[in-house]
Amino acid sequence: MGEKSSSFITLLITAMILSGAANTIVYKLQNTSKVSVDGWTATNFNHPFMQAVTMFLGESLCILLFLNIKKKPDYKQGCIEAAAKGLKTKVNYGWVAIPAMCDLTASTLAYISLNYIPPSIYQMLRGGAIISTAIMSTCFLKRHIKRYQWFGCFFVLVGITLVGMSSFLFPPKKDNNDDSDTKSEVGAAYFISVGLLLLSVVMNGLQFVSEEKLFDVYYLHPFEIVGIEGLWGFSVYVVLAIALTFIQCPTSMEGSCIQKRMTDMFYFERADFYFLQIFASGLLLFWVILGIFTIATFNICGVSVTKYVSSLARSLVDVSRTLIIWAVSLAITWIDPEAKWENTRWEAIVLELIGFFVLVTGNLIYNGTIKLKFLDEGSQVDPLNDAAQQFLDSKNIQSLQPQ
Repeated sequence: MGEKSSSFITLLITAMILSGAANTIVYKLQNTSKVSVDGWTATNFNHPFMQAVTMFLGESLCILLFLNIKKKPDYKQGCIEAAAKGLKTKVNYGWVAIPAMCDLTASTLAYISLNYIPPSIYQMLRGGAIISTAIMSTCFLKRHIKRYQWFGCFFVLVGITLVGMSSFLFPPKKDNNDDSDTKSEVGAAYFISVGLLLLSVVMNGLQFVSEEKLFDVYYLHPFEIVGIEGLWGFSVYVVLAIALTFIQCPTSMEGSCIQKRMTDMFYFERADFYFLQIFASGLLLFWVILGIFTIATFNICGVSVTKYVSSLARSLVDVSRTLIIWAVSLAITWIDPEAKWENTRWEAIVLELIGFFVLVTGNLIYNGTIKLKFLDEGSQVDPLNDAAQQFLDSKNIQSLQPQ
């Protein structure tokens, strides 16, 4: 396999940003859908576990694309070149279960949190993956993180803290004629959701680094690893979703669980009700199918960035889709106030915007675009040892080699 050109990397990054933004928006559209089944009162579509099943289904379909690619001469030639470089061409798929389980945990936590926090905050907080990835890279890949990069991580931490506090300090008003705050209502559910999302970010960091470690050892095509991860996750989640369909929620959690029709019992998941709802609404079915497509595209692009650039570059790029998600979410909220996707209080928007710029500044410091003399500027230029910096430096982008 030859060198990856600047135009190929640019196309890869663009596809990752657009598919990632579309995926977050599509899943939020699912979560805000209300569907009536068999004449019953319309209820919210609240199925984080079944959403994870569809996500892994989308990923697993990539294995079909890989089986087609595997027959082509280019792939066979790539195997020969990889073997010459010391990479193993016989893959132990048991190791792929590690990033798959990280993805499974992270996705579940993220889907649950997306039910209770605005999409923009959801996406900005996911920018904290650069911190967890940096820490994991140090521990497992033995990558040396320089002082200015840790300083950038500190800025990212400050940024996500400001973003996370925006809707708590300035909660949305109950309606246009009510100036009272809903801070007490926002508090518990909001902070629990933020906590779950931050935990998912930690798992994302472990997932990215474990994938990069696999690329260091094995010759893996992006479609191959995404497809195998999907099969692992789908296999586990089918069993889990069925089991949760029969496990009742504690009384204290009934507000977040699903009521079984014609009973007073609540369950963590209702797989049967999930299918009844999506087939009762053509639009919701469309959102589900689109979600499968966008998550598959996003994961293929993300794994490709990890393969051809680095796991850190993947974390950096992931931040870029935030503005698209924020703009669309605000537009939906202003067009349809009943949607309530975003907190439209100007104080919250300003604080969130400040937090976003601090977060972006942290990313720019981390990758060396913003150079800080007091942290030894000379040490900030080390393109041979920092794949993320190679990606962001157009002069060196041609030197990127697939592993």
